[in-house]
Amino acid sequence: MSTFVWPNGDPRDVAHAIVGEPRFRGVTAPAASGPTLVERVLAWAGDRLHDLFGGIGRALGSSNALGGLLVLVLLLAIAVAVVWLIVRFVRLPGRRHRARKFATAALEPERTSAQLLAQARRAAAEERWHEAASALVRAALLALDETGRLRFDPARTAGEARRLLHDADFDAFEREATPALFADGAATPERFARLREAYARTFGTAA
Repeated sequence: MSTFVWPNGDPRDVAHAIVGEPRFRGVTAPAASGPTLVERVLAWAGDRLHDLFGGIGRALGSSNALGGLLVLVLLLAIAVAVVWLIVRFVRLPGRRHRARKFATAALEPERTSAQLLAQARRAAAEERWHEAASALVRAALLALDETGRLRFDPARTAGEARRLLHDADFDAFEREATPALFADGAATPERFARLREAYARTFGTAA
Protein backbone atom coordinates (compact mmCIF):
# COMPACT_ATOMS: atom_id res chain seq x y z
CA MET A 1 0.00 0.00 0.00
CA SER A 2 1.52 3.34 -1.09
CA THR A 3 1.52 6.52 1.03
CA PHE A 4 0.57 9.80 -0.67
CA VAL A 5 3.09 12.56 -0.21
CA TRP A 6 1.87 16.21 -0.32
CA PRO A 7 4.16 18.24 -2.54
CA ASN A 8 4.08 21.32 -0.22
CA GLY A 9 3.93 19.48 3.09
CA ASP A 10 1.11 18.14 5.18
CA PRO A 11 -1.67 20.80 5.29
CA ARG A 12 -2.40 19.89 8.90
CA ASP A 13 1.08 20.98 9.92
CA VAL A 14 0.61 24.26 8.06
CA ALA A 15 -2.75 24.87 9.75
CA HIS A 16 -1.27 24.19 13.21
CA ALA A 17 1.58 26.59 12.51
CA ILE A 18 -0.80 29.38 11.42
CA VAL A 19 -3.18 28.94 14.35
CA GLY A 20 -0.26 28.87 16.74
CA GLU A 21 0.83 32.40 15.77
CA PRO A 22 0.31 35.05 18.56
CA ARG A 23 -2.08 37.14 16.48
CA PHE A 24 -4.56 34.23 16.37
CA ARG A 25 -4.27 33.56 20.10
CA GLY A 26 -5.37 37.12 21.02
CA VAL A 27 -1.93 37.97 22.39
CA THR A 28 -1.09 41.54 21.59
CA ALA A 29 1.46 43.86 23.08
CA PRO A 30 -0.13 46.40 25.48
CA ALA A 31 -0.07 49.95 24.23
CA ALA A 32 2.19 52.16 26.29
CA SER A 33 0.31 55.10 27.82
CA GLY A 34 1.89 58.52 27.42
CA PRO A 35 2.81 60.81 30.34
CA THR A 36 0.08 62.92 31.90
CA LEU A 37 0.06 66.73 31.82
CA VAL A 38 1.28 66.92 35.43
CA GLU A 39 4.10 64.48 34.68
CA ARG A 40 5.14 66.55 31.65
CA VAL A 41 5.15 69.76 33.71
CA LEU A 42 7.19 68.15 36.49
CA ALA A 43 9.61 66.71 33.97
CA TRP A 44 10.01 70.13 32.31
CA ALA A 45 10.61 71.80 35.68
CA GLY A 46 13.11 69.10 36.62
CA ASP A 47 15.00 69.61 33.36
CA ARG A 48 15.14 73.37 33.88
CA LEU A 49 16.42 72.98 37.45
CA HIS A 50 18.96 70.43 36.30
CA ASP A 51 20.21 72.84 33.62
CA LEU A 52 20.31 75.69 36.14
CA PHE A 53 22.24 73.81 38.78
CA GLY A 54 24.49 72.23 36.16
CA GLY A 55 25.35 75.66 34.79
CA ILE A 56 26.12 76.97 38.26
CA GLY A 57 28.29 73.95 38.99
CA ARG A 58 30.23 74.36 35.74
CA ALA A 59 30.71 78.07 36.37
CA LEU A 60 31.98 77.64 39.93
CA GLY A 61 33.73 74.32 39.59
CA SER A 62 32.89 71.00 41.16
CA SER A 63 35.34 71.47 44.01
CA ASN A 64 34.12 74.94 44.93
CA ALA A 65 32.20 74.88 48.23
CA LEU A 66 30.45 78.09 47.25
CA GLY A 67 28.71 76.23 44.44
CA GLY A 68 27.19 73.70 46.81
CA LEU A 69 26.12 76.45 49.19
CA LEU A 70 24.49 78.43 46.40
CA VAL A 71 22.58 75.36 45.23
CA LEU A 72 21.36 74.77 48.79
CA VAL A 73 20.22 78.39 49.08
CA LEU A 74 18.33 78.14 45.79
CA LEU A 75 16.64 74.94 46.92
CA LEU A 76 15.57 76.56 50.19
CA ALA A 77 14.26 79.61 48.33
CA ILE A 78 12.21 77.42 46.01
CA ALA A 79 10.80 75.46 48.97
CA VAL A 80 9.86 78.70 50.77
CA ALA A 81 8.18 80.03 47.64
CA VAL A 82 6.13 76.84 47.21
CA VAL A 83 5.02 76.91 50.85
CA TRP A 84 4.12 80.59 50.58
CA LEU A 85 1.99 79.97 47.48
CA ILE A 86 0.17 77.08 49.17
CA VAL A 87 -0.57 79.12 52.30
CA ARG A 88 -1.67 82.10 50.22
CA PHE A 89 -4.15 80.15 48.14
CA VAL A 90 -5.51 78.31 51.18
CA ARG A 91 -6.11 81.52 53.14
CA LEU A 92 -7.35 83.59 50.19
CA PRO A 93 -11.06 82.55 50.38
CA GLY A 94 -11.17 83.37 54.10
CA ARG A 95 -9.59 86.76 53.49
CA ARG A 96 -12.09 87.55 50.74
CA HIS A 97 -14.96 86.57 53.03
CA ARG A 98 -13.66 88.80 55.83
CA ALA A 99 -13.05 91.66 53.40
CA ARG A 100 -16.64 91.44 52.11
CA LYS A 101 -17.91 91.28 55.68
CA PHE A 102 -15.94 94.35 56.76
CA ALA A 103 -16.92 96.25 53.62
CA THR A 104 -20.59 95.47 54.21
CA ALA A 105 -20.32 96.55 57.83
CA ALA A 106 -18.64 99.78 56.80
CA LEU A 107 -21.38 100.58 54.30
CA GLU A 108 -24.24 99.88 56.71
CA PRO A 109 -25.24 103.05 58.62
CA GLU A 110 -25.29 102.89 62.40
CA ARG A 111 -28.80 102.64 63.79
CA THR A 112 -30.26 103.96 66.99
CA SER A 113 -33.25 102.69 68.91
CA ALA A 114 -35.21 105.76 67.78
CA GLN A 115 -34.51 104.99 64.12
CA LEU A 116 -35.56 101.38 64.58
CA LEU A 117 -38.74 102.47 66.34
CA ALA A 118 -39.57 104.64 63.35
CA GLN A 119 -38.89 101.68 61.04
CA ALA A 120 -41.19 99.49 63.15
CA ARG A 121 -43.99 102.06 62.92
CA ARG A 122 -43.64 102.33 59.13
CA ALA A 123 -43.75 98.54 58.75
CA ALA A 124 -46.81 98.34 61.01
CA ALA A 125 -48.57 101.05 59.02
CA GLU A 126 -48.08 98.86 55.93
CA GLU A 127 -49.21 95.78 57.89
CA ARG A 128 -45.84 94.05 57.59
CA TRP A 129 -46.13 92.67 61.09
CA HIS A 130 -43.10 90.40 61.19
CA GLU A 131 -40.81 93.16 59.96
CA ALA A 132 -42.38 95.56 62.44
CA ALA A 133 -41.83 93.15 65.34
CA SER A 134 -38.23 92.49 64.26
CA ALA A 135 -37.42 96.22 64.16
CA LEU A 136 -39.05 96.73 67.56
CA VAL A 137 -37.03 93.93 69.14
CA ARG A 138 -33.78 95.32 67.73
CA ALA A 139 -34.78 98.75 69.02
CA ALA A 140 -35.24 97.24 72.49
CA LEU A 141 -31.82 95.59 72.44
CA LEU A 142 -30.21 98.86 71.37
CA ALA A 143 -32.17 100.78 74.01
CA LEU A 144 -30.75 98.48 76.68
CA ASP A 145 -27.28 99.51 75.58
CA GLU A 146 -28.17 103.20 75.29
CA THR A 147 -29.53 103.23 78.84
CA GLY A 148 -26.50 101.40 80.21
CA ARG A 149 -28.40 98.27 81.21
CA LEU A 150 -26.88 95.72 78.83
CA ARG A 151 -24.15 96.08 76.24
CA PHE A 152 -25.42 95.59 72.69
CA ASP A 153 -24.43 92.43 70.85
CA PRO A 154 -25.82 91.98 67.30
CA ALA A 155 -25.85 88.20 67.79
CA ARG A 156 -27.84 88.33 71.02
CA THR A 157 -31.52 87.39 71.01
CA ALA A 158 -34.23 88.80 73.22
CA GLY A 159 -34.30 85.52 75.15
CA GLU A 160 -30.59 85.75 75.93
CA ALA A 161 -31.02 89.37 77.01
CA ARG A 162 -33.88 88.36 79.35
CA ARG A 163 -31.69 85.75 81.06
CA LEU A 164 -28.97 88.35 81.63
CA LEU A 165 -31.26 91.18 82.80
CA HIS A 166 -33.61 89.55 85.34
CA ASP A 167 -36.12 92.35 84.73
CA ALA A 168 -39.85 91.64 85.02
CA ASP A 169 -40.85 94.27 82.46
CA PHE A 170 -38.38 92.99 79.87
CA ASP A 171 -39.53 89.44 80.64
CA ALA A 172 -43.02 90.43 79.50
CA PHE A 173 -41.56 92.04 76.36
CA GLU A 174 -39.53 88.91 75.53
CA ARG A 175 -42.55 86.61 75.96
CA GLU A 176 -44.24 88.48 73.13
CA ALA A 177 -41.09 89.05 71.05
CA THR A 178 -39.78 85.51 70.69
CA PRO A 179 -42.99 83.95 69.30
CA ALA A 180 -43.51 86.95 67.00
CA LEU A 181 -40.10 86.38 65.43
CA PHE A 182 -39.82 82.61 65.37
CA ALA A 183 -43.34 81.10 65.42
CA ASP A 184 -45.20 80.73 62.13
CA GLY A 185 -48.02 83.23 61.80
CA ALA A 186 -47.44 84.63 65.29
CA ALA A 187 -46.57 88.16 64.13
CA THR A 188 -50.11 89.57 64.26
CA PRO A 189 -51.48 93.08 64.84
CA GLU A 190 -52.57 92.06 68.34
CA ARG A 191 -49.16 90.70 69.27
CA PHE A 192 -47.41 93.77 67.88
CA ALA A 193 -49.71 95.96 69.98
CA ARG A 194 -48.75 93.98 73.08
CA LEU A 195 -45.09 94.31 72.13
CA ARG A 196 -45.45 98.11 71.95
CA GLU A 197 -47.09 98.20 75.38
CA ALA A 198 -44.33 96.04 76.89
CA TYR A 199 -41.69 98.24 75.28
CA ALA A 200 -43.26 101.35 76.79
CA ARG A 201 -43.30 99.76 80.27
CA THR A 202 -39.68 98.62 79.95
CA PHE A 203 -38.20 101.88 78.70
CA GLY A 204 -40.78 104.50 79.63
CA THR A 205 -41.04 105.50 75.97
CA ALA A 206 -43.92 104.99 73.58
CA ALA A 207 -43.06 102.61 70.78
